[in-house]
Amino acid sequence: MKIIFDRSAFHRERFGLLKDSHLLRLVQESKILVFHTATFIDETLRTADSRKPGAQDEINRLWPFLTSICNGGWFKPLLFGNPPAWKSVCDEVLDGGVRDHDWPLVPSSWRTNVEAKVTRFLEGSGPLPELISTRRIYDQIEQIKKENKALRVELRENPTGTKNETLLEYYQSVVLDAAYLLIHRPAELPIKLPPLDSPQTKFDAWKKDPSKFPHFTAFVGFLIYSLYDAEKNQNSPLDRNWQGDAEQLCFLVDVDLIISSESRFMKRAFEALWQPSDKRMLTPEEFVDELSGIQ
Repeated sequence: MKIIFDRSAFHRERFGLLKDSHLLRLVQESKILVFHTATFIDETLRTADSRKPGAQDEINRLWPFLTSICNGGWFKPLLFGNPPAWKSVCDEVLDGGVRDHDWPLVPSSWRTNVEAKVTRFLEGSGPLPELISTRRIYDQIEQIKKENKALRVELRENPTGTKNETLLEYYQSVVLDAAYLLIHRPAELPIKLPPLDSPQTKFDAWKKDPSKFPHFTAFVGFLIYSLYDAEKNQNSPLDRNWQGDAEQLCFLVDVDLIISSESRFMKRAFEALWQPSDKRMLTPEEFVDELSGIQ
C-alpha cells in the first residue's frame, strides 16, 4: 500500500492517534510505503517558522515521527520546481521526462540533507536557511491564493456555464483552453509559472494523448473542478487553499491512498475526480481502523 498524508491528518489529537497505531511497525516491515509531498513538507516547516503559541512544541514532537514513517521518499513539487537542481513534476513530464526507478522523487541525498538541517534547527544547534529562502516563494503563493480566490468569486457572481451543466460537460467545454493556458503561461494567468520552451509543441503533444502526461492532466482536471465548484456550489465557502490540496491529490497518480481530515474542497474534488477509480481518501480514524487488520 502506497500512501501520502495531508497536513490535516496530524492536527490536534490525530497525531497521537497515528503515532500510537501500527503505522510505524508496518512501515518498518515495508507493508506500507509512505511518501511525503512538497506541499506537506512545506506546510509542516511553516509550523517551525510560525510565531503562534505552541507551534514550536508541535513541530518538535511531529518532525521525528514524520521522518521515521517516510520510507518511500519525497515527491518533487508538482508545479514549482527547484531550478537548477530539478524541474517541477509537471514541467518534467511536459518536457518528455522518462520515469526511472525513483522519479518523480527528489534525490535521496537532498532529502537526507534537509532532514538533518531541520533536526539541527529544532534542536537549536543550527540555522535553517531553507526557511529564509522559501519565504519569498511562500509570499508569492499567498498572492496566487488571493488572485485565485478573486477569480472564483467573479465566477460565482457571473457564472459562465449553463444552470444544469454537469462536471463532465463543463470539463469538456473548457479543458483545451485550460491546458493551453497552463502550458503557454501568459502574464495574466493567476498561477505564476516559469515559461516553457516550445509551448505550442508541448500543447500539441498533450492534446494528442493527455494520458501520457498524467500529473499535468490531473492538475488540469482539478483546476477545472475548482472553477466548476465555485460556480455550482454557491453556498459552500471558497477554499483559498484549493491549489495545495489539488497538488497533493495529483500524486494519487503514484499512490493508492491519501489520509486527510479535510471535508471541504479536497474531499469534494477527490469524490468528483478520483472516486470512480481504485484510489482512496480516508480520515486518520478510518486509516487506523484499517491498519488494525493488517498482519
